[in-house]
Amino acid sequence: MKHTIYSNNDQNNIEITPALRAIIKKAIIATLDYQEIDFPVEVSVTFTDNEKIHKLNKEYRGKDAPTDVLSFPMFENGEIEYDDESDEPCAIGDIVISMEKAMTQAVEYGHSLEREACFLAVHSVLHLLGFDHEISEEDDVYMKESAEEILSGIGLRRDTGIDLAQGKVPSKEQKTMFVSLIGRPNVGKSTLLNAIVGEKVAAVSKKPQTTRNRITGIHTSGSEQYVFVDTPGLHKPKNKLGEFMVNAAESAIPDTDAVVFMVEVSDSIHPQDKEIITKIKKANLPAILVLNKTDICNKGKLLENMAKFSELHDFVSIIPASALNGENIDIIMNELKPFLRNEPWFYPEDMITDQSARTISAEIIREKLLRILDEEIPHGTAVTIEDYEDTDKLIKIRAEIYCEKDAHKKIIIGKNGETLKKAATFAREDIETATGKKVFLDLWVKVKENWRDSELNMARLGFKKDE
Repeated sequence: MKHTIYSNNDQNNIEITPALRAIIKKAIIATLDYQEIDFPVEVSVTFTDNEKIHKLNKEYRGKDAPTDVLSFPMFENGEIEYDDESDEPCAIGDIVISMEKAMTQAVEYGHSLEREACFLAVHSVLHLLGFDHEISEEDDVYMKESAEEILSGIGLRRDTGIDLAQGKVPSKEQKTMFVSLIGRPNVGKSTLLNAIVGEKVAAVSKKPQTTRNRITGIHTSGSEQYVFVDTPGLHKPKNKLGEFMVNAAESAIPDTDAVVFMVEVSDSIHPQDKEIITKIKKANLPAILVLNKTDICNKGKLLENMAKFSELHDFVSIIPASALNGENIDIIMNELKPFLRNEPWFYPEDMITDQSARTISAEIIREKLLRILDEEIPHGTAVTIEDYEDTDKLIKIRAEIYCEKDAHKKIIIGKNGETLKKAATFAREDIETATGKKVFLDLWVKVKENWRDSELNMARLGFKKDE
């Protein structure tokens, strides 16, 4: 189930890193899954300080002291009313966490800030769902036991051997691996990457060939670090951009320790899937087959596909999954564990991607164009970030959208600029969610004819071949 978690930073004492946002979001979603919430939910989280939460605690609970976390449920006693006919997520309430208090308690209890903040988030979500430790001893026991189980499930156990007070793992205890995500266009590779990392680091749309460059997503849990390389979909190239994308995908395979090969359930195995299996055999790497989008496929066809693919290659495992709903992602991660190497991490613990904020912003803008525009035009578009000014409370972005024809420019802008405004609004909302700051987004549309067939223009727009 796809839930929506918003976060806002209203304090300056503790740095709210992308990794910290991601793990708290992951903890909240894990809690909703643990409680078997089978409809889309919206939760808002605000990070604040002791002074501000003190005022809230006094105003709403009558307690004249700072606290660690406050919950503001939308429904009484957890009796949530969800409109089944609505496509919108159901807002169940707000959470306010004092990061100042969380840090103090993390040091006091001898574990990491991440674990303490996630514990408070889990505890608060259970409050939003109707549990109350202050009035029920049974609820108190259940909330504590559930929190430990949920945190353990996302790698925040008490017995990980980590120096939790510092949030560090000795290099001699670190394990790492590189994993390539490969498959045909539009099978859900980027959706899976975003789900594993916990934040949007790759553009996602229903149109094929959304990913153009290799995008790295990093998932660090306990002593283990998994570096995922999301590759462009392997397809028959029609221009130099297509050749660039296929080369980026194929060159990623030999550089990794394992392969996650994603396919969709279909009536027969696609010829390009057979070609990809040939490349996997040639690389001689352990490969996991993920049959994605099981939430919308015929179960009989699923079993047929599993049997057919198992005849073509000796996969480590074949896993039915739904990247969109998060189904069986934990199984995929467990199947990768045997291929971890006893080597120091390649990236810092709080890093979730090697993509810069500018690159991620450009990807988000292009994703919105892919979702709004007609079939042909989006693949003739590219987005560059000309200016990116990041201040304490506001990010100012000036982006240029390139297309190949004047007629396409008119369509992208739309009547009275409505299409461009819609893309800008959707993109701004996603960038604000990712950064926790207000965003001013200034979009311009320019024409660069046949840029997809010019290596010079491709290089200028950021599509550069590896040296």
